[in-house]
Amino acid sequence: MDLAETFAKFVVHTEFNDVDESVIEYVKKLTLKQVMGMVLGSAAPTSKKVIRYARDNLGRPESGVYGCGFRTDVAQASLLNGFFAHASEMEDDQFPGGGISDCTTWPALLTAAEKCKLSGQEIIVALYVGQEMQNRIAMWAGVVTEPLGIANLPFIGIYGATACCARAFELTEKETKASFGLAMVQGLGYIHTWGTDAHFWESATVCRNAVLNSIMAKNGATSNPAIEKCLDMLGGGDGEIEFDKMTEGLGKLPFYTNYTWIKKWGFCFQNHNFVDNLSDLMREKKVKHEDIEEVVVHFDELRFILDRPEPKNAEDSRFSIQHILAYQMIHGECGLETNTEKAVRDPRIAEARKKVRIVYHPEYPKRYYAGEGRLDLKLKNGKTLTGFMDQPYGGPKYPLTMDQVVDIYRRYCRGILLDDQIEHTKDIILNMENEPDLQELFDICTFRHLVK
Repeated sequence: MDLAETFAKFVVHTEFNDVDESVIEYVKKLTLKQVMGMVLGSAAPTSKKVIRYARDNLGRPESGVYGCGFRTDVAQASLLNGFFAHASEMEDDQFPGGGISDCTTWPALLTAAEKCKLSGQEIIVALYVGQEMQNRIAMWAGVVTEPLGIANLPFIGIYGATACCARAFELTEKETKASFGLAMVQGLGYIHTWGTDAHFWESATVCRNAVLNSIMAKNGATSNPAIEKCLDMLGGGDGEIEFDKMTEGLGKLPFYTNYTWIKKWGFCFQNHNFVDNLSDLMREKKVKHEDIEEVVVHFDELRFILDRPEPKNAEDSRFSIQHILAYQMIHGECGLETNTEKAVRDPRIAEARKKVRIVYHPEYPKRYYAGEGRLDLKLKNGKTLTGFMDQPYGGPKYPLTMDQVVDIYRRYCRGILLDDQIEHTKDIILNMENEPDLQELFDICTFRHLVK
């Protein structure tokens, strides 16, 4: 049985009662994160470009656009919401897996759910089958895609987002397989786009195309969903990818959806373990930034993309390990102000950036999050403190509690939603399996009260 056929059966026939309680809990965590990410991203300066385009090309008012107060057709709304979710840099990723993310599955499905009037239980099932499919493919395909610099977020995320939408639009097995074949010719992305708008466009187009794939397949569009063949070609056809692992135990433990690492800050995930490492060392040893002579971080070769000692602007600073660790040294905690033009121009942070030195380790595997996450904190008194964190807090080794995720939701929604709206939307999400639909959540977060 091929991948497309196996996953099509999984997408079409999984019911709410088949979804494990741990998965339901995790879907709620990721829903909190992605709803917040879309709301926050809608206010990002870079999002004005895509908002301007959409306002000039309004379609039928089928679904709301987060944080904007207007509605457009479901594909167009998915494009914008997918852009916002990534522009906030608050997406949650899986490693290994090349950074496969929920900023493809969640924006596409939640936007489609409004048009399709899905219940809370139907939304949970659709999110689960899509995230599970893409995480499984990415986990085992990463051995080929990651060394090439391919970003799995769009490259494989297109399958997860399409699976979510196939479920939302009630496609048959045959139609779902056809939608996977349509997905196979879309979803490009490379690490070389990181720090530019093209990086956000990757998730935006995936979300839009996932909706269109499902609509086209439902209308009878044909394809050849040879997923294995296309992935194997990337590795030169040498059979390096273990395709049987992608569907082994599908629908049972371990649930790959729960392997999604949860982000705490709005900058590239590849920085997060080093920030946690530095924070722990400084707090435990009562180190002040004035005491620090040098911070040495040990990188795998794929992390070259973070080696930006003099970030050009706020967006570039999200991918600068020097800037982010400098901010952590000076302020003791990262947050919304870490990656702003003010922070980039701050002379204290600029000086602290010079204290960060990178040591590359070619012996580490050429995979994202390779190595032991070593950081050496060299002090002016001659002492050196060393910490190891191969995962950040929020990874499977150090999972965040629901209360911690709710705290992230509150902190980043504040100033965009009213306090009572934050609490009400949070309650809807935490009770989503009992909700007949999530329209009230959509209305609040898309600023429906502004729609004329």
